[in-house]
Amino acid sequence: MTATPTPTGTPPTRIRALAVVAAVVVDGLIWLLASSVLDIDLRIPDGPGATTTSALYLPAVLIGAAVIALLGWGLLALLEKFAAGRARTLWTAIALAVLLLSLFAPLFGAGLTAGNRATLVLLHLTVGAILVPAFRKGGPAAA
Repeated sequence: MTATPTPTGTPPTRIRALAVVAAVVVDGLIWLLASSVLDIDLRIPDGPGATTTSALYLPAVLIGAAVIALLGWGLLALLEKFAAGRARTLWTAIALAVLLLSLFAPLFGAGLTAGNRATLVLLHLTVGAILVPAFRKGGPAAA
């Protein structure tokens, strides 16, 4: 009799795909809560050093979260192919550096209210909090 191996966990691809969806959905929910329930006029600085702001619309939040998540996944896939033994460590360092850099605009941008600033920081941190642990799970670099 031959035993059929049973899967011991969720494959990394599925976990990572679900994390992308979760990051987009949760950021969308945060935007909806801030905009509709808390009545925060969500705005973003027009650029580094700018004193003007532009409205932040829901599609931009959803697309932005999706693009960042997919770029992160793509980078991780490349690292797993070319630097398998160090892929997760390298990717985590890069992801955390990108997250830290992304916080400069919401934290130091001119023309933002406290509620707006807090919402923008929350949007950025949420994507990082979902993607970093999920993308680190499994994969060729798992030890």
